[in-house]
Amino acid sequence: MSLTYEAYTRSSLKQPPRTDIIGTWRVEYLAFSLPENAHKTPLIVLGGAFQNFNSYKYCVEQILQAVPVILVDLPSLGNNSQLAPQLGMEDLADLLFLWTTKMGLEKVSLMGLSLGSVLASTYAYKQPQAMHKLIVTGILVRPRKSWRMLLEESIKVLDEGRLDEFGQAVVLYLINHARLKETEVSDITRKLFHRQMRNFHENEQQRYRINANRLMEVESILGYPECETLVATGEFDSFTLPWENAQFAVRCPNAIFAVIKGADHVAQLEKRDESVDMFASFLRGDDLSAVKGIQVFTKAECEVMERRGEPRFIPNNPNANVISFSAVDGSLSVDMPVKIRDMSFFGCVLEYEHTDFPLEKHARDLILCPEGTALRIEMLVFEQHDNTMRCLFKHGNFVIAEELKILLDDELFFRQPADQDGDSGRRKVAALYHEQAS
Repeated sequence: MSLTYEAYTRSSLKQPPRTDIIGTWRVEYLAFSLPENAHKTPLIVLGGAFQNFNSYKYCVEQILQAVPVILVDLPSLGNNSQLAPQLGMEDLADLLFLWTTKMGLEKVSLMGLSLGSVLASTYAYKQPQAMHKLIVTGILVRPRKSWRMLLEESIKVLDEGRLDEFGQAVVLYLINHARLKETEVSDITRKLFHRQMRNFHENEQQRYRINANRLMEVESILGYPECETLVATGEFDSFTLPWENAQFAVRCPNAIFAVIKGADHVAQLEKRDESVDMFASFLRGDDLSAVKGIQVFTKAECEVMERRGEPRFIPNNPNANVISFSAVDGSLSVDMPVKIRDMSFFGCVLEYEHTDFPLEKHARDLILCPEGTALRIEMLVFEQHDNTMRCLFKHGNFVIAEELKILLDDELFFRQPADQDGDSGRRKVAALYHEQAS
């Protein structure tokens, strides 16, 4: 059996996908090529957690000028409604290889964005003989504990039927609310994204749970592909930090790492032209340093990239309380004074005196109340050392997120640490960008 390409039209992505069966599993796909490119190695674009084929419209239209494009949704991914909780990332990679073999595709290039990046890199590592080029964005070498706790919390909120809060949380973590000025994401875009998440039907909720669990099962990347690889991320990505993407690139023998200026985790939506130009240039073998709006980093620069995501501010008044309410009767079960060492939009470091405080019992239910403010924000405590706790804020409310942003920007409450060189990984990225650009 061999794959047949279709001619692409502007309505092509709205048609029902073609379906192929591998064992008990359903593979959904659309395949396009220009006649003059049909002999070239195709690019397979893998569906992720929230994308459907139409999400890749602009990507398909431009990349199609260079190589054939195949859009693939494996079970539970993209818009494929077949539930497959028993299939992990390695199983999905094996399923994809069975399908490409069946279709007579001896070599392919792969592109995976966010969730799809883990699947694409796993395939590329396991099947080096079948790989031409690899594109990944939003990838991690080893999921950090705080990141896992976020996914666990999102499943909990979903299980409790709090769909509106779930939708707001997805938007607030994938679209960096602290950097809206830089990314220029409109209120309309965020509201539409929120509506999509809030209106998840049962099958979509199940697929989210399956994919979140797949990610949490990944202890570390299976291995690092040897093929030509492009690793990219948004400058302000707060979900998979730029340094995390850079660390993956460093470990790949033939990788290029690029930062997309003025974008966050959903760079392909915010900086569509820059992202697609970068993808197409890489596939053509062009010099990526000529692509506007991106910055390419050397491996040496990747290795020294600042880990910190956002600036951490020191409060003028560090006094605060952490509180918690009983799940039984709603009474106040914790009310403990703390001091805020520093705070960013996504979390804080707190100091406390009570050495006997059962932090493990309250790692997921504490609320921070800074003195002299009306802010009340829920936290996840992901690390404890002596009398210090490192906390991640539970963002799931647009109003509270905006209150926090305003508070951090107010010099009456917070000052930026003067003893931190560059203060933020983003600033170091920006410094390198402007230095090299000049």
